Formats: sequence, structure tokens, C-alpha cells
Amino acid sequence: MTKKELGLRDNFYSFPTCPKCHKLYNKQEVEDYKENNINSVMKCRHVEFPNSATRRNRQCQTILSKQVPTMNRFKLKFKLIYLFARIRQQLMAFYNRLNFENFLQH
Repeated sequence: MTKKELGLRDNFYSFPTCPKCHKLYNKQEVEDYKENNINSVMKCRHVEFPNSATRRNRQCQTILSKQVPTMNRFKLKFKLIYLFARIRQQLMAFYNRLNFENFLQH
């Protein structure tokens, strides 16, 4: 609430990541994952060398999140998150700093 009142925002995009093979997934895809029309925890579907005859169909199968109980339901907590900020936003944040041009010359 304090961040909202002061106008502070983090412009980061977060991607759930496999802790074993580091494949990035869409956050909504992992949160909305269902097996047999029941919400469940998604496992990594990455195949390291998909064109290899010996390693075909060998998926990573690492669990991407765990269910944490809250007051009246379960919430997913991702095992690993990759945060990403766009370069344009980062450059704007640098140039909007007080005395940034002086720091560049220094």
C-alpha cells in the first residue's frame, strides 16, 4: 500500500524458471496448469536435445512450484524466478536520476 501511495513501481517481468535446466515459462501458464481438469503443480517439459535419437522424449520433469496453504485456498510458490526489466525502462531510470550526467563525466 505504501508503494502505491508513493507511486513506486517495479517494472520487472517475472518468469517461473526450472531449477534444474533453467527453462523459462510464462507465469500464467504455470499458475493455470491443470491435469484432468484439476489444478495441480506443473512439471518442466523441456527436452535438452529434441532431435537426438537416443534422448528423444526425455523431459526434465522437475517440479516448478509448490502449493502453499493460505487462509481459504492454496497458492503457488515458484521454486525459482527469473526477473527481467526492459532496457528502455532501465535507461530511463538512469537518465532520470539527479546529476546523472555529472556522474557520467566523473
